[in-house]
Amino acid sequence: MNWLRLMIIGGVMALLGAVLFFILMSFYSLLEKERRAAERSALLALGLGGGLVLLFSLHQPSFLMIGASLGWLIILFCLGLVLSPRPRTQLRIVASPARIDERDVIFARFDLEINSDHYRQYYELRPHLKSLDDSLRQLPDLLDRCHWQKFPWEFALAEAEFDFIETFLSEVGGPPEGEKFSFSPEEATVMVKRLAHYLGAQLCGVCELDPAFVYSHVGRGPEPYGQKIELNHRYAIVFAVEMSLAMVATAPQAPVVVETAVRYTEAAHISIILAKTIQKLGYPARAHIAGSNYQVILPPLAWKAGLGELGRLGIIVTYPYGPRVRLGVVTTDLPLVPDQPISFGVQDFCASCLKCARCCPAQAIPHGERQVDNGITRWVIDREACYRFWRQVGTDCATCLYVCPYSKENNLFHQVIRVATRSSRLAQKVAVKSDDFFYGRRPPAKPNPLGKTHSAGFKKLTLRKKRIL
Repeated sequence: MNWLRLMIIGGVMALLGAVLFFILMSFYSLLEKERRAAERSALLALGLGGGLVLLFSLHQPSFLMIGASLGWLIILFCLGLVLSPRPRTQLRIVASPARIDERDVIFARFDLEINSDHYRQYYELRPHLKSLDDSLRQLPDLLDRCHWQKFPWEFALAEAEFDFIETFLSEVGGPPEGEKFSFSPEEATVMVKRLAHYLGAQLCGVCELDPAFVYSHVGRGPEPYGQKIELNHRYAIVFAVEMSLAMVATAPQAPVVVETAVRYTEAAHISIILAKTIQKLGYPARAHIAGSNYQVILPPLAWKAGLGELGRLGIIVTYPYGPRVRLGVVTTDLPLVPDQPISFGVQDFCASCLKCARCCPAQAIPHGERQVDNGITRWVIDREACYRFWRQVGTDCATCLYVCPYSKENNLFHQVIRVATRSSRLAQKVAVKSDDFFYGRRPPAKPNPLGKTHSAGFKKLTLRKKRIL
């Protein structure tokens, strides 16, 4: 009899735990303004709680056993989560990657002026890209005025931010200044991370600068086009700034590109100040900022520095913020202690999730398996399809950033989910299904946090195709 009583008590406690879990989920969902998740979790809490009260009120042992059995099913499910194998698939470099020519990067290709010398020279080297690129040039550019009618304030703000970044393109580097101060690598590493966080970075890591992730030739920016890039710094300080989920959740509308511009401005400020600080201590350093002045490829360096993993959507996925970040980097010869890459289950999670691929309006994200691309086993997106959609809407889309389950707010509730998915394959599969159930298979865009804006008196512009001579 005592064993039976203990089993009933254990089952009831498990049911109460499930009720509490869904109450907490509903509470946090209300804070996050996730109405669907709040309603569904509240209904589950009410259903389980109400059923438990009903079973007790009937005073029938058989009904109590039914409730206890349900509770023990919950206990067994939790044990299954704990005992399930850990995610083990990791990002792999199977061969030494070849250096990438920045002139091949899609943004560099579309910086070329039609029929200019650089335009002709490039497409003589890459004739297979000319017809594709010229067809994309017939679409309006990002932030083109024809996109402004619905969101004039947002597009104006984004353009102002990018214009501001452009004023600092010549401030990214410089020689060491004055006497070289001596620091241990450990002390220097602690200080550069502390300064990066103080200046506004949420994440910061250090890695050795792999020459494979340095561009081979200049494709954009103030340096001469086509010039060979010689960057012999030994270390890279990589950091991330968080993007507002409320702004990203409007994807693919104008507030997204505002948030992108604001965070790139923030990253430029951090990297330039950090680089100049290192220079004043007597060491060479260079900031790499948005607006045509990268000499390195950021996502693989962020992976090497332990900031996250490369996900299905083709960019870095961080542990606390998912892909909802913008990256910055400073390269230097200041002696530092490198961090190690981290693995928290992204490769396995992305293999079963597919939400970004399903929701991508351009269908630019692959649905299939990873493949070896330039020596790295990863998912490869269709960059041209992605960029085509950007030009169609005038923003950088960010739908994949919004719908990614890892992009949820970094609060206590979602931290528990992250710990579970890092530790259990079964938890990953449950999280994928649960994300669809609570948040929707195709989550709709959220309202603009900046409020409604109007363009009274704004002359309506018609999208017209550009002629390519």
